[in-house]
Amino acid sequence: MSDFNCPYCYTLNEWLTELDLAGRVFWVGVEHKPHLPRDLSASNRPDDVAILHSEVSDVQRRAPEVEVQLPPVWVNSQTALLLQAAIEADHPERAPALRQAIFRRFWRQKRNIAAPEELADCLAQAGLAWDDERFLDPGQLQRITSWWSLELDRIPCMLAPTGARHLGLQDRPAVEAFVQGALHEPPPGLACR
Repeated sequence: MSDFNCPYCYTLNEWLTELDLAGRVFWVGVEHKPHLPRDLSASNRPDDVAILHSEVSDVQRRAPEVEVQLPPVWVNSQTALLLQAAIEADHPERAPALRQAIFRRFWRQKRNIAAPEELADCLAQAGLAWDDERFLDPGQLQRITSWWSLELDRIPCMLAPTGARHLGLQDRPAVEAFVQGALHEPPPGLACR
């Protein structure tokens, strides 16, 4: 489980992509900060600014090989999550490319992933065309997010069919081992909430 506006989730996705494992993961998006603004001209609350700065600094320290930029505003991810969920269902072969494009649009290019024109560009990068009808029902996202907040309450989170959980951002070797089948359950790593 992941959210596009979480720097730990972005880092996990970058590692999975570099390890050629992104296609082996069934991605489920959760909206962990629904109160965030949808426009880059807006402002974040002071507590959100402090959290964002801390998490980005932590990622830069722990994963220096992953390019991450501090965005000007921590934006809402709901529209991006609804789009990604629809692509995961309808075009699973294109889903990893779209996921990477959205993550990088926000964390490298500092663009507004709540804006339809930015998401249209991400779709084009993934070889897909914009379609106004191509979004998951917001009620479905809310049900997923509600379950996550009751059961897990941290991202990133990987769940294995065996029930093993990989909570938070561990180190890269632990991520690789979990996805490739070792399925250990390490202690929780640093996470968003």
